[in-house]
Amino acid sequence: MLHVFVNDGGLLRWAKEADGAPGPVPASTVWLDLLNPTPDELVRAEALIGAPLPTREQMAEIEESSRLRVANGILSMTVTALVWADTDEPRIAVVTFVLAGRRLVTIHHIDPQPFLAFRRRASHAELPITKGEAVLAALVEGMVDRTAGVLRRTGIELDAINRRAFRGRKLRSRGETLDDTQTLKRIGHAGHLIGKARVSLASLTRMMDFLGRDEGWNAGKATRRWARTARQDVAGLDEYAGFLAGKVALLLDTALGRINVEQNEIVKIVSIITVLLFPPTLVASICGMNFAAMPDMDEPAAYPSALLLMLLSALLPMIFVRLRRWL
Repeated sequence: MLHVFVNDGGLLRWAKEADGAPGPVPASTVWLDLLNPTPDELVRAEALIGAPLPTREQMAEIEESSRLRVANGILSMTVTALVWADTDEPRIAVVTFVLAGRRLVTIHHIDPQPFLAFRRRASHAELPITKGEAVLAALVEGMVDRTAGVLRRTGIELDAINRRAFRGRKLRSRGETLDDTQTLKRIGHAGHLIGKARVSLASLTRMMDFLGRDEGWNAGKATRRWARTARQDVAGLDEYAGFLAGKVALLLDTALGRINVEQNEIVKIVSIITVLLFPPTLVASICGMNFAAMPDMDEPAAYPSALLLMLLSALLPMIFVRLRRWL
């Protein structure tokens, strides 16, 4: 799918009529957004910038020299974006930015939320953007803001889990139950989401460093200044993500420790109950023997005496256990 955004009198306008039209892309194009592009759409985009675009296999490369490079004044940068963060299966999507003069081409096979939001803004209100570098800045800032929102929401979620984990049984709210399985799933999902966010932030950090160096391409001062500022924002988010990762580790250890303690308590209670029931069981076994020479077989008080002995044999160990504070 090809989205064409043109410079219309100093304003960025979504030229929807040119998206699926055959032939060359308008010369006034500022931004070409390629979502799962077809071969014909790739040909149209390459004809506009005069250079080949990276293939899907090239976008999947992890070497920095393959992801960040300059050739004939055309800048190609591949980063990872956090997508599907609101679902149970967050993923990392590869996005490539190609800057060729005043034009920007973006290639991605999963549509990140910032791209969708920016296209909606451009379709509802014409933005005062005439250069591809400005579009690049807006998209990257959207990605950073999106990641910041995800980390902020994850931090709130971890705080809620933290309060419940350390609240204890006596301070538990009325009607509140602790589902250890669900708690572990929530902690695991938060850790998975933070890990994906850190991968995205690491790629954005390398991209900002690359833009700030201005090696091999003619970047404006405003772009370099923005790159340095964005680099600081990304670094701050990465530090916060590291803090959240440590919090996830603490909560995981706490949850597993609490589960282990509860299991030990259950085993202890079962063991003590088994010991308490052993003496009356022994008395009942002895008194229930059917031998001809059994003493007191004909005594009227034999049965009540056996019951009383069973009761005492259960109470005395119980008193001993309570005095030792084992229960």
